[in-house]
Amino acid sequence: MTQQSAVLLIAFLVGLVVAAILLRAATRKILPRSAMVIAALAIPMWVAYFASSQGRSFLAFKGFLSSLPDALWFGLTFGVFTAAFFLALGYIYGDAKRRQLPAWAWVIAAFLIPNLIGFVLYFLFRGPLLKPCSSCGKPIRGGEAFCSHCGCSQGSSIGRIAADTREKGHEA
Repeated sequence: MTQQSAVLLIAFLVGLVVAAILLRAATRKILPRSAMVIAALAIPMWVAYFASSQGRSFLAFKGFLSSLPDALWFGLTFGVFTAAFFLALGYIYGDAKRRQLPAWAWVIAAFLIPNLIGFVLYFLFRGPLLKPCSSCGKPIRGGEAFCSHCGCSQGSSIGRIAADTREKGHEA
C-alpha cells in the first residue's frame, strides 16, 4: 500500500467516524433512513475526494491551498455541510409526511429553490400537526374543540374530568 493510499484510507475512516458522531445526534424518528445513509456517506466521500490528488489539484486550480492537511479540512467541512443539507431535506420529508402534506413536492422545492429559501418557505407554510380524534380516530388539528368528522368534544383530559364531575353532581 502506498503512502497516498494509506492517507486516503485514514481520511475515509476519519470521515466515517465524524459522520457517525453527527448522525448519533440526529437519530429522530422523523428522519428517513435514506437521508441518514446519504448524510453518513457524504462526509467520508468528500474527505476522500479532496484528499486524493485529483481533489487537491481541483483545489489548487480554484486558488485554494492544496496541501494534504488543508484538503482534509476542506473535505471534512464540505462533507459536514453536505450531510447537514441532506439531513435537513430528510427532516422536511419526514415532517411533511407526519403533517399529511405532499412530502416529495416540499423536498423538491427545498432542494431547487436557492439560498435555503425553499427551507424557509416550508417552515412558513407547513400546516399544523394533526392528531387523531378521541372518538372516531380521524385526523384533526391540535387544539380544536370539536371533531369536524363526528362532532365529538376534543377538550383536554382535565376538562373532561371536570365535566364528568359536574355531570355526576347534577345527577345526585
